[in-house]
Amino acid sequence: MGGIESPQDDRIAGRRRALQGLGALVGLAISPAAVRAAAAAQAVWVPDKPITILVGFAAGGSADQIARNLASAARHKSPVPVVVMNKPGAAGAVAAQIVAQTAPDGYTLFVGGGSETTSLGNHQPLSYDPRSSFRAIIKVARLPSVLVVRADSPYRDMRALLAAAKAAPETLSYGSTGHGGIFHSTALILEKISGIKLLHVPYKGAAESMAALAGGQIDMAFGAPEEVQGLVAGGRLRPIAIFSNSRVDAYPDVPTMTELGYPVAVDNMKGLLAPKGLPDNAYQWLFQTFHEAMQSPEFLQYAKSSGLNISYADGPAFQREINDSFEAIKKAIQP
Repeated sequence: MGGIESPQDDRIAGRRRALQGLGALVGLAISPAAVRAAAAAQAVWVPDKPITILVGFAAGGSADQIARNLASAARHKSPVPVVVMNKPGAAGAVAAQIVAQTAPDGYTLFVGGGSETTSLGNHQPLSYDPRSSFRAIIKVARLPSVLVVRADSPYRDMRALLAAAKAAPETLSYGSTGHGGIFHSTALILEKISGIKLLHVPYKGAAESMAALAGGQIDMAFGAPEEVQGLVAGGRLRPIAIFSNSRVDAYPDVPTMTELGYPVAVDNMKGLLAPKGLPDNAYQWLFQTFHEAMQSPEFLQYAKSSGLNISYADGPAFQREINDSFEAIKKAIQP
């Protein structure tokens, strides 16, 4: 009888063959490389070489100041140096393009959320997609736009400036941080709703445009509060309007454009972004490190002394704000 199998034996043999087949399939589906990759994805990421933060504007502007103070504050938490490198040009697009084409390994970031990701793509084709080429890490600040003139300017307030602009189209000049940048878009929106035409003079950063204004080369310029603060305090420039939804603490007597009857509010965001594809474990380390840096006494003191409006958001929330701002500017500047 040893050569005859019972029905129970058949069932046992069937189960054995099924399990053997399943084992073969599992062996094919989960290779050793896939197992190692899955394990690496779950591992804690800690950098072992310097992290570079690119700034798409010249030294001295808000993006540069934020990056350098954030990097300095992060040195207490990071086992590696955090290096800031200026790559000015094309309203921040030069730095953004470099990062978009860099490996998403956590070692190359840039200061974004402003011109290069919310405005520029509405003016010209880019080599990257402002809304999908990056992984946002953390939002650091919201920068209201301030319009300043020289202290000796004949335009004592915004109404006088608008009247002069209407009387002589494309005569009054303004400085921005680049063609297609957020200040350029702000001026275009102002022109659209007020019926004026201004002369645009782009620069590589706010520091350059403020120097040109103080030197008498242009009639007005847009900047963030911390970008204009020094020259205003020194008596060389005068703020006349805030292009935001609320007044600025540093200049409580300066009205918003909405108060003047022209609802132009285009805030400039600043935060850190990495290339698309950044692994979750690298994101978590970068987010936590720079979040703690933002809360440090060193960074808070910088914010207080410069008038920086800290505005925190995590990566996903920051990305949503970038996308929303992009669409809002697109709609606002349409003819």
